[in-house]
Amino acid sequence: ELKHGRVCMLAFVGLLVQKVAHVPGYPEVADWTSALSVLGSDKVGVFGLIQILAFIGVVEGKFAPLDAWIGQLDREAGDLGFDPANLTKGKNFDMKSMQLKEIKNGRLAMIGVASIAANHVIPGAVPFLEATGLSALASEDRAFCGMTSSQGVQQSKTAARYTTQVILPALTWLKTGLKAGDLAPTELRAKTIGGNDVLIGKSEGGKLFCVGNLCPHIGTPMSEGADVIGDVIVCPLHGSSFKTTTGELIDWCPSPPIIGPVTGFLVEKKNLLIFECRTSLFGGDIEVLVDTNAKKAYEANYWKGLLDAQGKDDGTYY
Repeated sequence: ELKHGRVCMLAFVGLLVQKVAHVPGYPEVADWTSALSVLGSDKVGVFGLIQILAFIGVVEGKFAPLDAWIGQLDREAGDLGFDPANLTKGKNFDMKSMQLKEIKNGRLAMIGVASIAANHVIPGAVPFLEATGLSALASEDRAFCGMTSSQGVQQSKTAARYTTQVILPALTWLKTGLKAGDLAPTELRAKTIGGNDVLIGKSEGGKLFCVGNLCPHIGTPMSEGADVIGDVIVCPLHGSSFKTTTGELIDWCPSPPIIGPVTGFLVEKKNLLIFECRTSLFGGDIEVLVDTNAKKAYEANYWKGLLDAQGKDDGTYY
């Protein structure tokens, strides 16, 4: 962690300094994304890179913490003994405080350099970074760290091949696996029927009903503790109540005080989804009228990128 932090602190400083100053005799390139390739094409630059790599190799070889793997390191991690100005010998020098500052700044530098790199590969990934001038948007291609790309902007593979079929409803009466006698008044049972999450229950008067199991507020499962009062069902999380006969909204997020109304304000008020239900003439089986294409229609509207539920993001199928 110390080593990576130190490398990133140097890298971050280099990104800033390179905008305004350069080592005399070396190519002057303000764009950090193309600096490496430019340096590699210059004889003086290549010699400088060899010097840097050789110096790193000597330091790494001399101070390689091999004994640390067996718990016998003869020095503290990160302490290379480099203190030509004898700063650590000062009277008021606090070693622990400086070590803490180094690790904190190193971690911050790792995040900073990673953010700049991510924003270069995915433009706009880091808000407000464009204003700093470190995003290198002026470069013509998006190759990373000196690599060259064959074309400036890669065309989406899905743009021309992706199609979304219009899925029409297919209403069908399906059995729930429950009989009318299985449910007592105010009792609720959750089922997934034809790709639809439904909640089957009885009102206090014993009238059968079927509603969507997810509260229209934030999708809380109504089966996890909802109350049935008369012909009204009450969401267990924020107390929203709906008519079991029509799905009409009665009260929107009244509890807990303050928090409930605030969360309700952020979401548009909606009625509860209602499904028609019946008991079969012979056997008393509970049947529900559902759209068997509902799941397919929902997936067809997924965003064609990361949320493409119809196939791979390159337009092909699994």
